[in-house]
Amino acid sequence: MRCSGFSTLVASVLVLTVLGVAPSAHAQRTLTLDEALSLARKKNRDLRAARGRLEQSAAGVELAWAALLPQAAVQGRYTHNYKEVALDFRQLSGGVLGLAEALKSTSQSSAQVDAINQFEQQLSRAPAQSIVIQKGEQLNVALNVTVPLVVPFAYPDLAASKSSHRASRASYAVTEATILLAVAQTYFAAAGADELLVARRNAVAVAKQTLERAKARLQAGAATSVDTGRAEVALVRAEQAEAEAEDVQAHVYRSLSTLLATHEALRASPASSPPSEPVSDPMLVESARRQRPEFEFYRRALDASASSASALAWRWAPTLSAFGNLQAFNYQSFSGDKYSWAVGLQLDWVLYDGGVRDAQRHRLEAQRRELEAGLELLGDTVTDEVLNARRALGTQRRALQAALRASELSQETLRLIRVQYESGRATQLDLLQAQDSLVSANVGVAQARFALALADLQLRKSTGTFPSRQRSEP
Repeated sequence: MRCSGFSTLVASVLVLTVLGVAPSAHAQRTLTLDEALSLARKKNRDLRAARGRLEQSAAGVELAWAALLPQAAVQGRYTHNYKEVALDFRQLSGGVLGLAEALKSTSQSSAQVDAINQFEQQLSRAPAQSIVIQKGEQLNVALNVTVPLVVPFAYPDLAASKSSHRASRASYAVTEATILLAVAQTYFAAAGADELLVARRNAVAVAKQTLERAKARLQAGAATSVDTGRAEVALVRAEQAEAEAEDVQAHVYRSLSTLLATHEALRASPASSPPSEPVSDPMLVESARRQRPEFEFYRRALDASASSASALAWRWAPTLSAFGNLQAFNYQSFSGDKYSWAVGLQLDWVLYDGGVRDAQRHRLEAQRRELEAGLELLGDTVTDEVLNARRALGTQRRALQAALRASELSQETLRLIRVQYESGRATQLDLLQAQDSLVSANVGVAQARFALALADLQLRKSTGTFPSRQRSEP
């Protein structure tokens, strides 16, 4: 997982290394690689966006908990009715008493008459009251509570949400590793740019020295104007290469500032110690399988898929919940109270849902097969990456040794050619060729150091030891 923009940057640097690069005159803050990575963890915009996505995945766990937790709702209502309606029991009592008198007058049973008399006495002693059926200004408050008791599917669903969140964390770690790799590559490109520009400036100094000696020999009659012209052309080319190198250096540092989300003037200061020899290939592969976040992502995603499948199976089972409601109002009901309450149990059982559960199960099975294939492929891919990176590191280490030796030989060759040129045993063309060889050798050293740093970085990324386990927490 590499940043395509940075790949273009590295390609540009490698193509233009013949031009060289160097520390910017405006660079003020010197950063080590660890400081640059720490700054990127805090301020890089892509990482900030990735942390936002991770926080969104945490909401899935909260939603899964909702099926297991009580739910309560309160409702308040004010109603203005066009008129108030009440049931007057005094009118009802008069009708009942009239009916009782009619029954007594037609009854032939003394026991029945006595019962009617007792009823009339009780009714006459009861206080006259009315019940409001519809109040003009009506207030209602209701509280409803539902408590899940048996929800079989909710527990595996919660486990699936937690596994999905862990998979998102692993995905965030993959994104972080990719972005920090781009930061480190750009950082080493900046450091290499600095070293290459030093080589170009040294080339300018050598070209100036050659031109001054050519002019001195021309005045002494030991050289021709052609020699002076050649030396001047060599100086012009060296100065142009230096100017182009400064442009490339500025481009690299701007890219680094963008990745670090800072407008400060920066300068890279990497550690000078060469990378240590890696351990054996099997140990490197084992380290990659243990520490690469991609493996953690696939494992957690498979766990989430298995838990989701279990949750779908349990959705065929019924669910049981308890409920309760409490109501209060500003008028008396038929019960004579200004409140009411009720509690109970509720059983829900979806017997047929149109095939939704089966369709979801089929999708999860296909997803599981995809993840298993991806995990298997990842194992082989990571093994190839580790072995290739290990071999590339060894090659670049030997390339640096060869470049350093070539620089030493070129420097000694230039010294000898100058002595021979001064004594007339070598031509100016020999001197200019030796001078170009030294410049090329110095540029080669800078390139080799840069390539070695990138090879070591790629090996550490492949084995999961880069970046360090101190990851930024969302």
